[in-house]
Amino acid sequence: MKKKTIVPLIVFLVGICLLSVFTYNTNVQIQKDRRTIAKLNVVTYGQRIENDIENGIEITDTLKQLLINGNGQIIDFSKIAKNLMSYSIQSVQLAPNGVVTEIYPEEGNEAGKIDLLNDSKRGEISNYAKDHNTIITQGPVELKQGGSGLVVRNPIYLEDENGQEYFWGFTIAVLRVPEVFEDSTNALSKFKYNYRLLRETSVLDKKHVVVDANCDKMIRPVTYNLTVGKEKWKLEIMPRAGWSNSTTLYLIFFGGLSLVLLLTGLTIVLFLLDERRVELKELAHKDGLTKLYNRYGFDDFKKSKRTLRSRIIRRR
Repeated sequence: MKKKTIVPLIVFLVGICLLSVFTYNTNVQIQKDRRTIAKLNVVTYGQRIENDIENGIEITDTLKQLLINGNGQIIDFSKIAKNLMSYSIQSVQLAPNGVVTEIYPEEGNEAGKIDLLNDSKRGEISNYAKDHNTIITQGPVELKQGGSGLVVRNPIYLEDENGQEYFWGFTIAVLRVPEVFEDSTNALSKFKYNYRLLRETSVLDKKHVVVDANCDKMIRPVTYNLTVGKEKWKLEIMPRAGWSNSTTLYLIFFGGLSLVLLLTGLTIVLFLLDERRVELKELAHKDGLTKLYNRYGFDDFKKSKRTLRSRIIRRR
């Protein structure tokens, strides 16, 4: 009776242990595979986002070359700026001596004509760009026309007639967010990824601020670090359904559990059949009332005895 209980229990416990190990290893492999694919995607789309932003910055470089060729003047700025505009560009601006004087399109952007170097919100970072001759970005900022924008300011230094460099001002482009990189972020969403794009607040403030995201929380995301000018950005992504595949794990576990229960049940049945076989054999060889050997039992007993004697003789 003890064996009949212990053996099925051992079969069940061993089966559960093996199933748990197999399910755990499967989960580890699934997460590993998903992280590998996510790393490839975050690099691919991180580089695309970096290129998208750099393309927006190139507008300010184009204006810089026109200023150099025009000795600090751009003839028919509105016409040139119109040709530089695209879906992701909110406006293009010129700020000689740090004061915004030209904006395209001008309608709705009149409030943008400010003294950048002395502005309370923009002065510190604008003076840094001027003093270090480096392109800076600021934002995302709320646009009066709606939505958010990333402001790119490119300090321009020209040479006077004596060959001495002097600060001309800034060429500026305001990039729409998230339109400037929405091809990449839309692709990530299509592939069922949660993403978050962050950047340093500025070269003067290393704290990261969220530029665009399609979720509130990230769990162990994979990250790609990108550089825009001198500012550090990073793109974080993770599968929308999480790193594990719950459906697959549930199928494996419950399918395995069914198999373990089936093996445990078969073990119990085998013990019951063996017990029944012994009972039937006893009924066939003994009298039901006296429990003594009947003819068949006595013949079987003698046959067993002869077999045992033969084995002893052979051993001698």
